[in-house]
Amino acid sequence: MVAADVSATTTHADRVRQRILDGAARAFSLSGFQGTSVPEIAAEVGVSVGLLYRYFPSKADLFTAICLSEMESEIAALTRQLSEIANPTERLRQGVEYYLRQMQRNHGAGVILGALAEAPANEEVRRVMRIRGTTIRDFVRGYLRDGVSAGELPAETPIEEFTAAIAMLLDGVVTAWAVSGPELDLPSVCDAIVSLLAAALQNPHPSTP
Repeated sequence: MVAADVSATTTHADRVRQRILDGAARAFSLSGFQGTSVPEIAAEVGVSVGLLYRYFPSKADLFTAICLSEMESEIAALTRQLSEIANPTERLRQGVEYYLRQMQRNHGAGVILGALAEAPANEEVRRVMRIRGTTIRDFVRGYLRDGVSAGELPAETPIEEFTAAIAMLLDGVVTAWAVSGPELDLPSVCDAIVSLLAAALQNPHPSTP
């Protein structure tokens, strides 16, 4: 009976925590890190400031949690998913589609744009964005190395250079989202990225005129 009560309490706490993350993501995407106060976040979520602080000791902690929420477990799940796809182009497409879905989820693009605007003046935000960037590059680097090991990519593929370029290409979609918003044609964006990367990865050192 006690175990059941503990489980119920944990489930309720998880739901409240997710509500706070969702509401804070909406608030940050509209006003940025600096322009959003904790009382405004609490009002958006529909909880008291005191309750919010029970889950997140500071606004910076909350912002960090939003940016990194479930990233490691989701990347691990994606890695398992891609490992079951034999066709390298389809595997590439699935990875790009995953990134685009994450950008849409919980106002992700708005949060990232707000973080980028705040980062030059806020070390905590810079730290979060560095962690996010490192996670993305680690995944891309692993994908490329696996492709080379499996003989799907040329052995001379410049992995580090391509890792940096692909990460910057993906983040460029965030800028496009800032201009177009939900009207951005994500399937077309995905097709364009996959076509470009598939061609570049198969011919990593094109001849120059």
